[in-house]
Amino acid sequence: MILALRYLEKHGSPFAAYMALQTALLRHYVSRGGTEEAWCTRIAPVSRRRYAPVFASVASDSLR
Repeated sequence: MILALRYLEKHGSPFAAYMALQTALLRHYVSRGGTEEAWCTRIAPVSRRRYAPVFASVASDSLR
């Protein structure tokens, strides 16, 4: 949740914050020798399952 709050402070919407986090994670992965294809097939689905619900819960809380 701390990571979500950090990105939400910088970006206007939960979706923008989620995309910025995904971009940062992808850049870090590629800088350490990973490929974009490996990210898309192996890491992105795990990352989505882990982080998307956090940003979705923040988005639903902000709609109330």
